[in-house]
Amino acid sequence: MSVRTIVTVVAAGTAASMALGEFVPFLTSVGAEFDLSLTATGLLSSAVTLVAGLTCLPLGLWVDRHRLRGIFVAGLVALGVAGLAAPLAGGAAALFALRAIQAAGYALVVITGPSLLARLLEGRSRQTALALWGVCIPSGLALAGAGGGLVTGWRAEVSGVGAITLMVAALAGTLPRDDRPGRENGRSCSRRGPGATWPVAALAAGFALIASVGVSVVTVLPAYLAAERSVPGSQASPLAGLVSAASVLGSLAAGAALRARIRPGRLITAALLVIPLTAGVFTQAPVAVATVCAAGVLAVNGLAVSAVFAALPAVAGDRIAWSVGAVTQSGSLGTLLGAPAYLWVAETGGWSSVTVLTAAIVTGGVCCATAALSGRLR
Repeated sequence: MSVRTIVTVVAAGTAASMALGEFVPFLTSVGAEFDLSLTATGLLSSAVTLVAGLTCLPLGLWVDRHRLRGIFVAGLVALGVAGLAAPLAGGAAALFALRAIQAAGYALVVITGPSLLARLLEGRSRQTALALWGVCIPSGLALAGAGGGLVTGWRAEVSGVGAITLMVAALAGTLPRDDRPGRENGRSCSRRGPGATWPVAALAAGFALIASVGVSVVTVLPAYLAAERSVPGSQASPLAGLVSAASVLGSLAAGAALRARIRPGRLITAALLVIPLTAGVFTQAPVAVATVCAAGVLAVNGLAVSAVFAALPAVAGDRIAWSVGAVTQSGSLGTLLGAPAYLWVAETGGWSSVTVLTAAIVTGGVCCATAALSGRLR
C-alpha cells in the first residue's frame, strides 16, 4: 500500500508541475495571438509560481486542520479542468482567469501532497516518500518541455496536460482516507508533535537559500555560455534543459540514501559540494566541463532539497501542512530573487564572483537547516 501511495502522490505532483512549464515553449506564439506584451506573456507563464509563493503559508495553516485527500483531489481537478478550458479562451482576460484557477489548484496540490504522504506513511517509508516529492517539479518541467516539442501549438499542449492531470486526480481519489490532526479515536486531542515555530522558520530559510542556488545556476547558464564561451543560444538553452534534469537524479539518490539509513542532516550538509562545482562552471574550463559541473550542482541541489522535505516531520511534528507552506513559500521567494542576484553580481564583479556568492548562500542555508534539526534528527 505504501508504494502505491507514494507513486500516486508523486505522479500527481509531477502532473501538477507540468502546468508550470506548459506555456514556456509557446510564449512567442501566445503573445502574438492574444496581443500580449513580453512582460504580460511572462506573467502568464509564471503566474502559477507567483500565486503559490504568496499563498502557501496561509494555505498550510488552513489545511492543517482538515483532511487532506479531498483537498488534494480538488486541486488536481481545478488544474485539469482549467487546462482543458484554456484552449477555448476567447481573449486574454479569459486566459488569465483560467491561469489563476490553475495557480490556486497548484498551490493546493503542493501543500497537501507532501502533507498527505506524511499522514499516510510512517518511519523510513515516510522519509523516502517526502524525499521523492522533490522529483515532481523538475520532472514536470522536463515533461512539459518535451511535450512542447511533440505537439503542434499551445492548445494541444495545455489540453494534454489538463487531461493527464484529471486522470491522475481519479487515481488520487482512491488513496486511503487520512485523519485530521489532533484527533484520536474520535476525540479531540490538543497534543502536538515536537514542531515549533523557530525550527520550521530556520528550515524554511535554509531551503530557500539552498534551492535558490540550483535555480540560479541553471537560469544564468545560457547567458554565461553565450557571453563567455561564445555558445549560440540555440545550443545553450537545450544544454540548460539537460542540466536541470540532473536534479531528478539528486532526488532519487536522496530517497536511496534515506532507505540506507543515512540521516537527512548529512544529505543537507552535502549541499556544500555545490561550491567547488560552481567554481567549475564559471571558469575558463571547456564548455563540456562547465556543463558537467552545472549538472553536478543541480544533482547535489536536488539531493539537499529532497532531504529538507524528508526532515519536515522531525521538525514540525503533526503540523506538517503549515511547515510545507512555510518551506514552499520561502523557496519560491528564494528562486525569484536568486537569478537576479546572480546576474547582478556577474555584471558588477565578473563571473568569477558568482562562486563567492554561491559559497555565502549555501553556507548560510546549510547552517540554518542543520540548526533546525539540532536535537531532532541529523
